[in-house]
Amino acid sequence: MSDKKLKNEVVKTHRLNTALQKLSLAEIRLMQLAIIDARETGAGIDTLTPLPIHASRYAEAFGVTRQTAYEVLIEAETSLFKRYFTFLDERDGKPVKSHWVSQAKYLDDEAIIEIMLTPAVVKEITRIDAIEAKTLFTRFALEQVAPMKSVYSVRLYELLNQWKQAKKVSFDLNTFRGQLGVEDTEYKAMSDFKKRVLDLAVNEINEKSDLKVSYEQVKKGVAIAGFKFKV
Repeated sequence: MSDKKLKNEVVKTHRLNTALQKLSLAEIRLMQLAIIDARETGAGIDTLTPLPIHASRYAEAFGVTRQTAYEVLIEAETSLFKRYFTFLDERDGKPVKSHWVSQAKYLDDEAIIEIMLTPAVVKEITRIDAIEAKTLFTRFALEQVAPMKSVYSVRLYELLNQWKQAKKVSFDLNTFRGQLGVEDTEYKAMSDFKKRVLDLAVNEINEKSDLKVSYEQVKKGVAIAGFKFKV
């Protein structure tokens, strides 16, 4: 593996990885770049230092045009600032809500977005201990998800990557929907959820990444209560 591949590695705690969140494909890509760049450069590794992400960096990482990258950064200045995620507090197990960024500024003359990560995000991407790293952190090469066109594919890959050593995992349906970023009002019919979210994501993961996955339904009576995956 080349140095570039080794460097372009997304690393975050399992808690952040399994958080309930709602990000667009462009936003989740920006957060992946933010995690990589913060850890590699040290910029933005705290809550006070702006982390710059250039449009050319986004374009190169995800194979899009510079114009598309410019538009993503401009939109993210407003949209990413509004996004939040929900995770469980390690002290008492209670749900906590946090924004991804505390500040966002687009520098149009330089085609750069500067963001400041929130304390919760900084904690979940920097707290690495050599002994704990293999068991407490999810890590994968950005190249594995960069070609994916669906945000559900990216999120499912992140979730399943956490369990690739165990080779299997089960998800409760309601929690699973929240982890993928599916709104309560979206794809309420199971047939729609499977067609437009789950099967789409599984097929794209199998086609474009290093994981090979399959799933089966977990039923409670006649109702589908969740899904069991083989990784």
